[in-house]
Amino acid sequence: MGVTIVGYNGGYGNNQRYNRQWTGGYRDREQERDDKVNRMYNLLSEQMEEREQRKQEIENKKRLEEEKKKDEEEKRAQAIKDREQHEARLGKIVRTSVKAVCESALGRKVDIPEDDEDEVSKLRRELGELRSKNQGETSEQRLEALCKEKDALLKMKEQEGEEERLQREIVELRSKNESVKFASGKQDEFLALQMQVKELGAFRDTLEEKNAEVSALRSENKHLKKDAVTEKNPPLEPAHGNAPSSSAMYTPKDLEALHKAYKAALADKEMALREAEFLKERMASMGAARVRLSTRNTAIRKTTPRNLKTSFKAMEVESDDEMEGKGKEQTNEKDGDIGKDSHDQEVAKMAGFRNARFKEVRQLKKAMEAICTDEGITYIKLEQSKADVAEIRASRDYSAWLKDREHREEEEHNQQYATSNEEVDEE
Repeated sequence: MGVTIVGYNGGYGNNQRYNRQWTGGYRDREQERDDKVNRMYNLLSEQMEEREQRKQEIENKKRLEEEKKKDEEEKRAQAIKDREQHEARLGKIVRTSVKAVCESALGRKVDIPEDDEDEVSKLRRELGELRSKNQGETSEQRLEALCKEKDALLKMKEQEGEEERLQREIVELRSKNESVKFASGKQDEFLALQMQVKELGAFRDTLEEKNAEVSALRSENKHLKKDAVTEKNPPLEPAHGNAPSSSAMYTPKDLEALHKAYKAALADKEMALREAEFLKERMASMGAARVRLSTRNTAIRKTTPRNLKTSFKAMEVESDDEMEGKGKEQTNEKDGDIGKDSHDQEVAKMAGFRNARFKEVRQLKKAMEAICTDEGITYIKLEQSKADVAEIRASRDYSAWLKDREHREEEEHNQQYATSNEEVDEE
């Protein structure tokens, strides 16, 4: 009666449940676009830094060259000045020595004219030449400096314009990236919601069929509840209803509600399957217990040992109707007492087995998943799994105890029957 869903297994694989993420891959695309924008921005910033560094290096070189030229000019001027002073000193020395020679040779004082005026005019002329040269050089240097400043300003303006253009491109790319990301995210969310709605519809149909099976099993199990041992009430049937269809747009609250409904549907499906399996096991165990109980009662009624000699002596002559009535009343009373005692004993034994098995699994935590897999049940919650495992193992212990008791009763019956035959033979 089950429906097979091809493709998606409802979040179950190898008896394990997990939550499926509906990302749609748009997060990866968003990350890739952000990485591209960041790489472009880093590349442009590195290029700008390299340009600034090259510009500073060029300016430093030019400054060093100018300083070097200035130092060389100062050295040349100083050398010329030193040479002139040296020549003046040499001329003075030569004049003094010539004057001394002449005076010694002539025996009188000699006046040698000095070249002071010539030296002054010479110095003035040289100063004029130097000034003209300096003025020419300074004008040329100023022109060169102005040209360099103009080129630098033009380069700065070009760089600023390029930076502004790059900033605008980056802003445009980010805006486009955000718009594309928003559109793709909405589309992926819509597709994920559609798939979730389809899966919920399929789960709803499956749960309806399972509920129909459970109701049928409950109706078949009603006639066994009076004669069987009821250990505990089965879990309540989850309420199901047809989900209303709507063509309206989904909001974030609706998405959250759908996600919660999806999880609730999975839990309801699991509970329904467990309940069906539990009821089937109970029906099988109750039917077997009922057959065993009726068999034991019949065997006890048929194999009660009696002493025939004392029975014949104590028997009184009565009518056939009275004897039949008394025999029926005694048989019913004995059967009722025996059935009540055996029923109480079975209830006590089952409770003892359940308590013993629950004590065994009470301290277990990590090993419960392996135990649930060995027992053939699904691990959902720790306490519920412990209760289920204890119930299954207690049922096994109870069945083993019933078989052992039947074996002992058969042996006692055979022994009592043999004893009664020996007494009859002796009498």
